[in-house]
Amino acid sequence: MGLGNNGGSRTIIKCGEVLSELGHEVIMYTNVPNVYTWDSIKNVKILVRDKPPKCDIVIATGYYSVENTLKTKANKRYYYIRGYEQWNAKEYQLLNSYRKLNCIVNSSWLYKYLKNNNIKSEIIYQGLDFNTFYVKKDIIKKDRLGAIYSERHKTKRHIDAIAVSDMVKCQLKMLNRDLKSPSEEELNIWYNKIKVWFAPTELEGLHNPPMEASLAGCAVVCTDHNRSGMSDYAIHNQTALVYPGRDLKSAGSFVRQLLDDNDLRLRLNKNMVERLVAKIGSRKENMKKLIEYIKG
Repeated sequence: MGLGNNGGSRTIIKCGEVLSELGHEVIMYTNVPNVYTWDSIKNVKILVRDKPPKCDIVIATGYYSVENTLKTKANKRYYYIRGYEQWNAKEYQLLNSYRKLNCIVNSSWLYKYLKNNNIKSEIIYQGLDFNTFYVKKDIIKKDRLGAIYSERHKTKRHIDAIAVSDMVKCQLKMLNRDLKSPSEEELNIWYNKIKVWFAPTELEGLHNPPMEASLAGCAVVCTDHNRSGMSDYAIHNQTALVYPGRDLKSAGSFVRQLLDDNDLRLRLNKNMVERLVAKIGSRKENMKKLIEYIKG
């Protein structure tokens, strides 16, 4: 599998760039040409090969890269599990792949899931880019609801976002529908124009967009689904308003509450940003943790 214009690829590339800044040589190997064009890639080599050559450390970043990782001549091998890829494999296949390598996960629910299946792992978040996503004081927020649109991944539940916006009668702006392939600067500006970010997704590792939107001043309404990828940072009535999964009446009530109550919206957002800084941390902090874990 290769690198494409999607959030997962962007995360891998940004992590690689920070590892390079920290003094490590980073080479990404794909079996198809790189088609990532959202941003320029800095200080990371991308090579197309069937499998990597001998190296110090090799990390699988997805289900389809596990077998080549096992075949690679390396001092250490790892599997960075960034999401539960049920769209690529069945449960028993995923579990078998996890058992073949030393596992790193990016969320507490994945850690617990692997532990329940007698698989050891280490939580290392991908980290956040606090200089990329932030509040732009020259932009006035509008009564807009933000969400993700995805025809491919039904588990992202964009139909719930459409239903809630119709229920609440507010303007809905959807990433991948109203804004496609943005640069980071364009995405930050877009987030800044939104008051509430709605996240009904039911299958993520650590879900990035609510965190990015929060750094840009949005309050979050999200599902309590155990695989939503938001339990690491979304705490009901402290950092977000969390509704029972697929209870769209409750979701709509929370969205309306945040659109109408500016003090509540600001309080939840402030608490969320503080938690993201303390709990998730920056990308550089987390890449340092990754290196220390590998060295250990």
